[in-house]
Amino acid sequence: MHRTILVKIASYRDDELPKTVASLLRAAKYPERLRFAIVHQYGPETQTMLDMYRDDMRFRLHDMNWREARGVGLARQLSDRLYDGEDFFLQIDSHMRAKQDWDESLEQEWMQLNDPRGILSSYPPAYHYDEHDEEVYEASNPNRLVPHELHSGFIPIFFGKELPKTTSKRGAFAAGGLQFGPGQVCLDVEYEPRICFIGEEFVHSMRLYAAEYRVYSVEGRVLSHLYLRSQNQKNAHHFWQDFQGDTELAQVYTAMNTLSHQVIRGYFEGREGLSSAQVSAFEDFVGVDIATGKVHEATYQIPDMPMATDDSWRARTIEMISQQ
Repeated sequence: MHRTILVKIASYRDDELPKTVASLLRAAKYPERLRFAIVHQYGPETQTMLDMYRDDMRFRLHDMNWREARGVGLARQLSDRLYDGEDFFLQIDSHMRAKQDWDESLEQEWMQLNDPRGILSSYPPAYHYDEHDEEVYEASNPNRLVPHELHSGFIPIFFGKELPKTTSKRGAFAAGGLQFGPGQVCLDVEYEPRICFIGEEFVHSMRLYAAEYRVYSVEGRVLSHLYLRSQNQKNAHHFWQDFQGDTELAQVYTAMNTLSHQVIRGYFEGREGLSSAQVSAFEDFVGVDIATGKVHEATYQIPDMPMATDDSWRARTIEMISQQ
């Protein structure tokens, strides 16, 4: 008997969502073992897009008008709460495509880790639309998330840097748009609901590490992602643009962002969710000095993890290098 997979999707006014779901179902080797936990933050243009699945027992839908949306953290937490004992979880974004037998491929790759607390995660390859609205798929090699810039002067954000063939798959940072691992994660490390958007990946990675889960790069490139949506998706809606463009919701958005930054600083300083010792241990493992925004001198050489086992590396940190 093949084990079940809970596919977690947080969607915001995204007309790619039904195409994503159809792709997953069509390409799965065992579509009957899939379950979907979809937080459907709809607008008038997307409200009915999932109606075809409402009587399908594999689907659990949490519908929410876009004006009630409160950021990616809350949406992902709501999808966590739709977990019902599935063997595995797959967290993806709502604008993705699947290759044939993606489910079997991910499960086999996870089994090869021989780590019951392992999570496969890295940035997936891209697809985009050409001038004829045909999907074009781009190839990419396995990557590891590395910090390469600071958002708002203090939040590390990531770039997917190619993983050398001689380097271990063990990484440190989990990509919000692609995670595969044991379903128990949905209970053990429920998403932080107060993080609006930027900072989601860094904080969740900290919390996974503290809960003794381990991140590994994905070798099989079986899922593709639509990046640069403003350029590649005609009807793309963005949470931050919609809210900032609405007189009433602009104030809500400002308050959300303020709280989000406060919560992230709390995690970074060992005052929120994690102890100072846990934060320090994570910094040593990943080679990021959170207070200074600097990184281990070997970061961009992609060595085996951990980056360090004590704090002597902090004397030789370097500024983050923006990757291209």
